[in-house]
Parts: sequence; structure tokens; C-alpha cells
Amino acid sequence: MELTTATNTVTDTPPEQPDPRDWFVAPAVFLGAAVLYNALLAFLNAHVMYVSEKTVMVVEGIIVLGGCAYMATKLKFLRNCQPIFLFQITMLIIFCGVTILSEYLNIKAFRDIFLITVFTLLGTLTNQKSIIRLYTIIAAITLAVLFLEAFATETYAMIFNPASYYAATRGLENPDFNDTGIFLNAMSFEGRFSLGIINVSHRISSIFIEQVSLGAFAIVLTMFTSLFWAQLGHKARALMIVTIFMIVATNNSRTALTLCLMFAAGHFIFPKLPRYMHMIYVPAILISLALAYNTSGCAGGLPILSSDDLKGRLNLAFCTLSYMEPSYIFGAGSEKARTFWDSGYVYLIYGQTIFGFLVLWFFTSLLVKPDKPQTIRLNHYLNLIIFLNILTSMSFFSIKVSAPVWFMVGYFYQAQISSRIRNENLS
Repeated sequence: MELTTATNTVTDTPPEQPDPRDWFVAPAVFLGAAVLYNALLAFLNAHVMYVSEKTVMVVEGIIVLGGCAYMATKLKFLRNCQPIFLFQITMLIIFCGVTILSEYLNIKAFRDIFLITVFTLLGTLTNQKSIIRLYTIIAAITLAVLFLEAFATETYAMIFNPASYYAATRGLENPDFNDTGIFLNAMSFEGRFSLGIINVSHRISSIFIEQVSLGAFAIVLTMFTSLFWAQLGHKARALMIVTIFMIVATNNSRTALTLCLMFAAGHFIFPKLPRYMHMIYVPAILISLALAYNTSGCAGGLPILSSDDLKGRLNLAFCTLSYMEPSYIFGAGSEKARTFWDSGYVYLIYGQTIFGFLVLWFFTSLLVKPDKPQTIRLNHYLNLIIFLNILTSMSFFSIKVSAPVWFMVGYFYQAQISSRIRNENLS
């Protein structure tokens, strides 16, 4: 009788089914294309064909819409993604309202948000093994090209010719005195911040072709390394640490250095904090800015004395925030957003309204529940990489940086949902 009961018990417990996501390759392909396509276009522009700004837009559109088309074939795997769809619908309604109020179609504002939705959803269609493999490959490619650029600069410039690429795609003409082929904005100058660890002739850009995105990618890799530390092998850990160090040492980005160090310390500190402590960052950042600066240093919404250092960039953020037009905050000045690219809060509020900003903040802070150390760290990292970073730049909204961040968020969201469903089935 006991044997029969035991047998029935075993028989009644269904075996764990394999996850179909284990076989999905396309999400990783779309993310890899989002990170690497700039390098491919630069190579084509240097050796095969003329590449224009429209070419870049078309390629990015193919990647994003291709991802959408792929997800349309996998809708049954997205049925638990209602919060992500609700976020996009809400932001689309706000976008339509802003377009009507401002009488201006700000495609860039729509695109910034749509990237978040697409790559978060793509991230829900991947698994742990795939995401670790993909980020390891991208890190290895980044490091290899970084070494090439740092120690064989002429060869790197011959392969990619960044100066020509950005002249063709951004209208940033290369001056006669720059015959290196390197993007002019990456060139070092006297007084520029530098760690002084590795002597390089310019700020390294690697596969990102421009220096700002490479610096931001160091932050992304630090985030990834912390979140997957327990799952990474020794070689993968070593690769991540070396890649992050080499980027920070050769890219000379103040923001990258600051956030990488904060994430490294936060790996140990954040899980010990209250679970929703990450929601304090936005008010804390804005209050700190208000306490550190005052409007006597501003004139017409700009600093009286400006400088390209951390103090000067923060002063710019304060002055532009302090002099925001009330009607623009509610959507009447969307066409003005792009002029505030170096002051991200104003850029975001003018493009999305104060309501859109709040929706993004709550979506960022509440999508993944901070129920264990990994997800607690994720929420801190995500809020810092967005809301601290945009004080001085909107580089986070580049597809090369935004896509790998939100892809990770999507993975953790789906892992959390799957875990909850498994627990419910067992109970």
C-alpha cells in the first residue's frame, strides 16, 4: 500500500519541461547587430560604399523592426509581458499628445522609448546560457579591437576610418589638421581628464567607433559582470575584468570610472539596503544638484562660466533644469528637446513631458521586483546608469548602450515570472 502511494506520488509529479527559449537564437542576433552595426557600417564606408545618415537610420530600423517581426511569431511566449506592453502604450499616448500640443513630430523621442520596449521584450526570449555567451563574445571583440586601436592606431584607422564615417553620417567635417583618420571628438587635449595609466594618443573607441559609447559600454559590462558573477567561469570573469579595466584606462571617461566603481562597491552593499532603496536616486540627484548650485551662476538658462569638466557639466544641468519653460514641461516644446542633448533631464522632459519622465522612472524602478540579491542589484544599477548618467549626457539612449542594458532587464523579468509560475505549479 505504501509502495503504491509512493509510486502514485512520483507519477503525479510532472517532469520539468525544457524551456523553448533554450533554442531561440534570434534575440542574441538582434542584440549583437545593435551593438556591432556601427563598426560594420564604418568599414563599408571606408572600403566598399558611401554610407550616409539615412543609411544608419535604415539599418537601425531594420534591426528594430526585424526584432518586432520575429517577436510577432513568438507572441505566446510574451503573454506574461503585460507591464512592458502597458508601458509602451502609455508612452505612445503621451507621444501623440505631445505631437498635437507642440505641432512637431519628434521621431527621436518615440524611438528612444521604443528601443526600451523592443529589447526588453527580446530579453524575455533568451536564457542564461545564451546571454552569458553573447556578452562574453561582445566583450572579447571589444577588447581585441581596443588593443588594435591603442597599439596599432594606423591600422585601426585604415580599417574603420572613423573621421570619414562621422563626416558622412553626422555632418561632422574632419578638419585638415586631423590626418589620423580618428574621430576628432576622440582626440585628447591639454587638461582633459585622464587616468594616466596607459599612454594612448586619443580616447579609445574600439568597435563603437566613437568614444562616448565605449565608455558607457564599460558601465554595461560592469553591470553584467556583477549580475552574473556566480554563473561566469574563471576565464569569463577574467575577460570581463580586463575589458572593463582597459576601457576605463584608455577611454578617459569620468562617468564610466565613477559608475564602474559604484557598481563594484554596490555589488556588496546594495543587497544589504532596503529593497526599494533604488527609488531614492532620482529625488536625491535633483536635490543634491539644487544644493550644490544656485541660479546666480546662470543667465538665460545657461551657466555664466562654462567648462568641460564635471563641475561645469553639472552646472549646465542645473541651469537648464532651473530655466525650463513651464509649457514645455507639459509637451508644448518637443522640438526644443534635441538642443539639450548634454542635459538629459531637460531633453527627456521636453521630449516625453514630466508625465512621461515619471512613467519611465516607475517602469525602470518597478518592472523587476527586488526579491533577491541579483534583482536588488539590477534595480540599483539600472536607476544609476540612466538617471545619474543623463545628468550630463543622453548617450544611454544610443541603441549600442540602451539595447544591452534593457536586454538584461528583460531576461531577469522573464526569469522572475518563470520562477513564480514554477512555484505556483509545485504548490
